[in-house]
Amino acid sequence: MKPFSSISYFSLIVILVLAFGCKNQKFTINGEDGYQIVIPAQADSLTLKAANELQFYLAKLPGANLPVVSENEYKGDKGIYIGHTHYAKAQNIQFDQLETDGYAYKQHQQNFIIAGGSEKGILYGVYDFLESAGFRKYTYEYTYVPEINAITFPKDTVVIPQIKFREVYFNDAYHTDFFDWHKLGHHADNWGLFVHTFNTLVPHQKYGEEHPEYYSLWEGQRQTGDGGQLCLSNPEVFEILVSNLREEMAKKPHMKYWSVSQGDNENPCCCEDCKKLNEKYGGDPFRHSSSIIYFVNKVAREFPDKTISTLAYRHSREAPENIELEPNVNIMLCSIESTREKPISETDPEFAKALEDWGKLAKSIIVWDYTVQFHNLISPFPNLHTLKPNVKLFTDNNVTEMFEQGDRNTVKGGNMVELKTYLLAKLLWNPDADDEAIIQEFVQNYYGKAGTYIQQYIDTMREALLASGQELEIFGSPIDARDTYLKAEMMEKYKSLLNQAEEAVSDDPELLFRVQRAKLPIMFAELEIAGTEMDTPRSMYTKAADGRYVVKPEFKKLVHEFVEGCNAQGIARLNERTTPPDLYLKAFTRIFDKIDELDSVISFRKKVIPVTTPDSEPIEALTDGVFASFETYQHPIDWVGFKQKHMEFILDLGEIRPVNSVNIDFLNGRTLWTSIFLPEYVSYATSVDGENYSDPVKVSSPVDPNKAESYTEEYCTYPFYADMNARKARYIKVYAKNIMECPSWHMNTGTPAWLYADEITVK
Repeated sequence: MKPFSSISYFSLIVILVLAFGCKNQKFTINGEDGYQIVIPAQADSLTLKAANELQFYLAKLPGANLPVVSENEYKGDKGIYIGHTHYAKAQNIQFDQLETDGYAYKQHQQNFIIAGGSEKGILYGVYDFLESAGFRKYTYEYTYVPEINAITFPKDTVVIPQIKFREVYFNDAYHTDFFDWHKLGHHADNWGLFVHTFNTLVPHQKYGEEHPEYYSLWEGQRQTGDGGQLCLSNPEVFEILVSNLREEMAKKPHMKYWSVSQGDNENPCCCEDCKKLNEKYGGDPFRHSSSIIYFVNKVAREFPDKTISTLAYRHSREAPENIELEPNVNIMLCSIESTREKPISETDPEFAKALEDWGKLAKSIIVWDYTVQFHNLISPFPNLHTLKPNVKLFTDNNVTEMFEQGDRNTVKGGNMVELKTYLLAKLLWNPDADDEAIIQEFVQNYYGKAGTYIQQYIDTMREALLASGQELEIFGSPIDARDTYLKAEMMEKYKSLLNQAEEAVSDDPELLFRVQRAKLPIMFAELEIAGTEMDTPRSMYTKAADGRYVVKPEFKKLVHEFVEGCNAQGIARLNERTTPPDLYLKAFTRIFDKIDELDSVISFRKKVIPVTTPDSEPIEALTDGVFASFETYQHPIDWVGFKQKHMEFILDLGEIRPVNSVNIDFLNGRTLWTSIFLPEYVSYATSVDGENYSDPVKVSSPVDPNKAESYTEEYCTYPFYADMNARKARYIKVYAKNIMECPSWHMNTGTPAWLYADEITVK
């Protein structure tokens, strides 16, 4: 590995003396052996843990078996003093200046002092001491141990982190070993309520029916479901919220932070009184942060010993102008709109302006930043080069608390997830750290002989992204980049580099496993893009002699390899809230099976006469023999979509035929985040002459659209199948009833509802 002194994120000098083949050589510090770890006579649990951790990791070096002794029993002159020892106090260590997480190093004669702040500072000081010796905690499962038998003490220093709260929302970051080593926090330790709490504190399930006036007036209607906010000018809302908040605080009296914040939707109150508050405190009746701050200030005055946090998010991101914040109000500013191909300062100057404006008002700002592609967590998302500039933008504007949104929901997986977790942890502790050096060191040590190829893969994709001008959106898809950094020629380069990486470590099962995880995003992108192209070399399909599209065997194999790889790696889902790998396989298997059944389908390539016009994909897609997959709903490829209208068409079979069955699969995307619903029912009527139709056969939806469901429900397709009993027909009239508007329980209540229909298959 590189000498650690070349990495600027510690400002510590380390001399690593290699000891290859020296089994009996003594372990030395500053050229001396015989060191002991000295703790206070009445050491607390954290000090004991810090001493034991130092002993445990140093013992991995040859000859480094340092005993832990109590200060009142220690008689030597070569001690590493841990915590609030008398010796540290005698050397004028100012413990009260180390805050909670800070630490100090001081060498005196042949002794060395590690002192810590009031919380985990002593533990952090020990871990950075180990880092200075070359140890690395790359993941919770893998600690890199240097091949040395001698170290030197770091220089005297005091380290107090600029960012006081540091949370990285990736799975590794919540394992205790990694969490403590990298000095991270967890909101559950300090927050009684955490974000989107309006409905928790004034639940519409309890008050909505009798008191719709408690909830936001949006487009002329009170929003009493999950799609609503609170009416912040209503005095009864304030009284109820404060009362309920007081009850919650009584359950968790030790918690400092309490969120009083908007729901996760875009329907703020636009009643006249709320607009007057916005006008008074923001100069604009629709600057909704103004009424929010007015309301949150009132709440904060009720609880002066607590920190009341609220969101600056979507419709409230723009700061108010004519109001001061109470000293115990915290602002959680979110960068959800910002694209990630370049630093936020370049891609989203409006966010940078909001950050500056809130900085003038608030004494306490947490930034909730986003680092992954939510809809496609396994997708290639080359944003490593933006992480440091973004953190610096925040800290340069006096942000002292950070929540980095990652892909913890995948459990394990995501694009370069181990590296991203590690890099973010390093940057939150030291925003001035050398990010390129951190990346290069990680890649070489974590991937071993494959590191060179993995580094080239990272660099090549970053360069292709920047050269293409493609925006990198957190709600995007690899399909967005199929003509830019994921175009065919670039995909071949990436696959070649990853194949070389795999070959380089083929004899090392652990390293091979890591490389195989790194390959999954490219496999995913290849599958997603392949389904959107026809008659191209990378299409999933090839055309048979009879004009039908059939699936290439190599793509059937690739789907299985991808899903097996995800399961082997412990990846729980591919989307923020949905799509376990096995469901992904099921979606593709459905397509493969239906294409295989086309021989028995008499509707293939038959004429479709529209009665209502679709809003996505031409009506001919209903009989083109190319089936849709649920995960492409963002790009309604092969889905025939109808926005706020019923689906109605006539299928002409070309001649009178016996009809045994009719089926159309519809997409059920009726989560809180999409507006795609199953039809209330579908009816099929037949005719031999196109004039006189039989009584329709009606197939009702298996799902009640008026029943609220958890937004974690999976996307899936439902068949609307009708047995037609071999009736003779040339024409089939199809009618699918759209619910027209998202129901009251839905996040997008009152907005247009969509139908997404796949192929009609007549047998």
